[in-house]
Amino acid sequence: MECRTVDSIQLANPSRNLIDTVHEMENIQDWMKAYRQEMGFDKLSVSGCARDNNDVNQIADKIRADLNINKTWYESVKSSREAFACIRKQLEVCGVVVMMSGIVGKNTHRVLNINEFRAFAMTDEWAPLIFINNADSDGAKLFSLLHETVHIWIGKSDLFNDRQNKITDVNDKEKLCNAVAGELIVPKEVFLEKWNEQKTAIYTRISDLAKYFRCGEVVIARKAIDCGKINQKTYDQVVQTAIENYYQMKESKASNSGNYYNTMELRLDGCFVRALCESINKGRTTYTEAFHLTNTNRKTFIKYMKII
Repeated sequence: MECRTVDSIQLANPSRNLIDTVHEMENIQDWMKAYRQEMGFDKLSVSGCARDNNDVNQIADKIRADLNINKTWYESVKSSREAFACIRKQLEVCGVVVMMSGIVGKNTHRVLNINEFRAFAMTDEWAPLIFINNADSDGAKLFSLLHETVHIWIGKSDLFNDRQNKITDVNDKEKLCNAVAGELIVPKEVFLEKWNEQKTAIYTRISDLAKYFRCGEVVIARKAIDCGKINQKTYDQVVQTAIENYYQMKESKASNSGNYYNTMELRLDGCFVRALCESINKGRTTYTEAFHLTNTNRKTFIKYMKII
C-alpha cells in the first residue's frame, strides 16, 4: 500500500476501502493546506509540538492546555458521544481537521471495517487531519480521537487498528499514545480516588466508572490494570464483553439509516466546510470541486450550506 500519510501502517493487504478512504482524505488535506497557505495562515503550533517528549503527563497537560480543557473536562458532558463532540470542537479551534464516516465516500455498500482500522492521523504543519471510522462504538471513537490527537501532537502519522485492545506486542509510540489518550480521558489520580470510593463488585465498578468518566468500559479496565487494580483475565473479559456488545448494537441499528444531513454534519469537519464556502464565494473553488470533496451534488450541498 502506497500512502504518503499513513506511514505506520502494518497491514500486509489493505482493503480497497481503506486505500480509497486514505486517498480521499489526502485530497481534502491537500485542499485545506493550499487554502490556508493562499489565505496567509501561519503553520499550526500544535503540529509536532510534543515530538521530542516521551512523558505521558507532560504531553497530556500540553494537549489539555492547547484544547483549552481542564483535567475533569468530562464532567461538563453527559455521554461519550457528547465527550467526542467536545474534543472534536476544540480540535477544530486548533485547526485540526476531523473527518468521520463509516463508508467509502457516499457508497453505502462499501462499509468500513473496524477490524481493519478504527482511525488514522495524517500529520501536516498546515492541515493535520484525523479520520474516525464511524462504524465503531461511541466510547471507542472517543478513545480513537484522542489517540490520534496525540499522534498529531508528536508529529507522527498513524493508522490505529487495535481492535483487541492489546497491552503487549505494541510498539513504543503506540504505548505512549495509548497512555496519553487514557490519561486525558481518565486521569490517574481521579481514577484511583473514585475506584477506592467504590465498594461494589469489580465489573459493576468498571461499568459505574465508565459512566462517570463518559467513556467505554475498556478504557476503565485499561486504567485499572495499569494501576494494578485488576488482573489480565478480568481485563480480557471486559474487552470480550465490549466486542460482543458492539456487534449486538450494530445489529440493532442496522435498519436505522438516519437523517442524511445530520450524517453529513457528523461526517464533515466544520472548519473545512466553512473554508470551502468562503473559497467558493471568493471564486477560488468551483462548485464542482466542492461537490467532489464533500461527496455531494448541487442539491444536497446547497441545502446543507443553508442548514449549517
